[in-house]
Amino acid sequence: MQDIYEEMIAACRNIAASFPPPRFYADGERWLSLSRSAFNQNQQVKRCRELVLHKLKDNLGHGMGHAEKVAVEAGALTYIEGERLSLGQEVRHEAGFLAQMAGLLHDLRRGEKEHAQASASAARKILEGFPSISLEKGNYIVEAIANHEAFVEPKEVDSPMGQMISDALYDADKFRWGPDNFTLTLWQMLRFSQAPMVRFIRRFPRGMRGVARIKDTFRSQAGKAYGPEFIDLGLQIGEKIYQFLQERFAADLSQEETEKNR
Repeated sequence: MQDIYEEMIAACRNIAASFPPPRFYADGERWLSLSRSAFNQNQQVKRCRELVLHKLKDNLGHGMGHAEKVAVEAGALTYIEGERLSLGQEVRHEAGFLAQMAGLLHDLRRGEKEHAQASASAARKILEGFPSISLEKGNYIVEAIANHEAFVEPKEVDSPMGQMISDALYDADKFRWGPDNFTLTLWQMLRFSQAPMVRFIRRFPRGMRGVARIKDTFRSQAGKAYGPEFIDLGLQIGEKIYQFLQERFAADLSQEETEKNR
């Protein structure tokens, strides 16, 4: 039997399908293709992915699918920023590789308090097994991971390349607060917590306000150009989903209200 969360994911994806995708996927198609190709071919990235695969599992809605998407899009953002800054091709590709590694490793400790710092510490230990990544370049990855928490003031990174990687990781991760949040992540987190649907629906508007706060936090130039649209689309989809949920669970909401007023 299909569980309620699978039903909701399917329904929410149908709702989201009536909206256009974010412009980033059309405007950035060249960079995304380059990043995806590098992600699939780089042996160190492949090895890192295999290591992460055994550690992330579902990870509160931030599992392997989330990590891979963040990695590829963080890589693409570094390519875009690298071209904007007229960096050489070799430098852009190295930055893209490091951003992809950061993307794969950024949520290793998602369920822990101050998960960005905890994930950064876990990532540093894993990177010790990659001798071809220098301590300096490893620090770029670790610093980026430590800086990816929302609503926390990031620490300034000394290196321009390190800063670019840090900003790209943050922005790619926060792109997920758009449509992805409402069509998949929320439901995976609910499945894990087994929170009652009625309580979730009551809290939905507050969650929407939290998502809206992300809109002004994007850091890279490309992130600032494309990130707000991700959030706007997510909120539009979220409004439709909220209406759907109120209708789908109208009887449960009514029963709760009746019991509360007794």
